Amino acid sequence: MKLTKEEQYKILVEEFNKRHDKTLDVYDESLRDRLGGKSPRTIQRLIGEFQAKYNSVIEVAGRRRKTYKLATPMDLITESFDHFEDLAWFFQMAHDADPEVFKALEEHTRHDKHIYKFKNTPFEDISSIESKQSFQRLKRIIEAREYAKITFLNDEDAHDNLKCLKLVFMDSNWYVAFVDTEEKLRFGRINFIEKVDYGSKTGHFQPSLVAKQMQFLENVQNSMTLYGEEKKVATIKATPKIARYFDKGMKIFLSSQKFKEKLDDGSVIFTLEYTQELEILPFIQKWLPDLIILEPQELKVAYVKKLEKTILNNK
Repeated sequence: MKLTKEEQYKILVEEFNKRHDKTLDVYDESLRDRLGGKSPRTIQRLIGEFQAKYNSVIEVAGRRRKTYKLATPMDLITESFDHFEDLAWFFQMAHDADPEVFKALEEHTRHDKHIYKFKNTPFEDISSIESKQSFQRLKRIIEAREYAKITFLNDEDAHDNLKCLKLVFMDSNWYVAFVDTEEKLRFGRINFIEKVDYGSKTGHFQPSLVAKQMQFLENVQNSMTLYGEEKKVATIKATPKIARYFDKGMKIFLSSQKFKEKLDDGSVIFTLEYTQELEILPFIQKWLPDLIILEPQELKVAYVKKLEKTILNNK
C-alpha cells in the first residue's frame, strides 16, 4: 500500500526520535523497510523536503553517507504538534520519545495562536475524543474565532453565541474553554457535549473582546477555578508522614501552592489559593488523613461535613 506524504513524515519523526544519537542516514535499513524499500536517493529527497519544513533537522557535514540529525530533539516534537492532525499518534510518539514533552507543550501552547492548552499529560482516550464530530468542529471554530452553539448532555437548552478560546487538557480530561453571553469564562467537558453547531451570530470575534479571559486562562488552576471570583487562601499542614512531598523545592501539585515553613516535628505548612471549595477539597481529600486544614474556619467546616456525609453514605 502506497504511503501518503504525511505517513512518510510520521515515520521520519518516529525514526529520528527512537535513535539514541538522533541521527538518520539514507541507507538505514529499518527506515528503508518502513518506507516500502525506497532507494537511498528517494529517501534523501524525502528528508530534504522534510528538512525544509522542520527547522530542527540539519545535515551532518563530513559523512560519506548523507546523514541528518536533530539539532534540538524537543523542537521536532513541538513542531510535529503544529504540523500533524493525528493527535492520537502524536501523543503516543511524544510520550515514547520523552515523557517530559508535555511540559514543553504547556509552554509552547501559551500563545494565543494555538487552539490547545496542556495542564498535564493526556491520559484520556484521545482516539475516541478526536473521532467525535464535536471535537473536530470545535477545532475549526476556535481557529477561525467564530461563534458556537453547544448542547451539553442532560441540558435542555443549547448555549448560543459562545466565544470558544481553547481546547484545554487538565485534570486528566479534555475541556473546551469558552466565554458565555455574560462574559464569564467557563469550561465544558468534551465528553459531556452532545452537539456543536455554529452560533446564530455570524462573523468572527476579535481577540481584544476576550483578552481578560485569555489572561485568566493562562493562570487557571483546574476546571473548578471560577472566573471573576475573589481568591481566598487556605493554610494547610502536611503531617510528617507525607511532609517530604510538600517540602520546599519539591514539585508542586497545584499552581497556587506555596511553601511556608517546616515545623520541629517534621510537618510542613503550605498555602493554596481557591475561588470555591471544590477547587481544592478533592485534592486535600486525596491525601486523607494527612493533610489538615488550619484555616479558614469555613473551609474546615465544609470539609468536615463532606467527610461526615461520606461516612454516612458508606454505612
